[in-house]
Amino acid sequence: MHDSNPPTGTGPSQDEILDFLKSIAEEELELSEDQIKQMTLETRIVEGLQLDSVDQVVLITAIEEHYDFQFDFEDGERVGTLKDLVVMIRERIGCKES
Repeated sequence: MHDSNPPTGTGPSQDEILDFLKSIAEEELELSEDQIKQMTLETRIVEGLQLDSVDQVVLITAIEEHYDFQFDFEDGERVGTLKDLVVMIRERIGCKES
């Protein structure tokens, strides 16, 4: 059994980031409990979560503040699903110097 903690700097797992996104959905975006339960890595961000432009800004801002990085304008073109977003977050925080 491999029970050691990952080394510092590996960052949060996909599941931990997804849990964080679910907490934003509940607290900031006020999605219903059913909508939150249905959130998976395959969920389309805009269509699946039914986010309007204001909700999208709230989501982006919450992520930037929590993980301490800024999205680039081009990032929006790379992100369609929650998995795309999770991968991008991991890339951004994984590259940061500690």
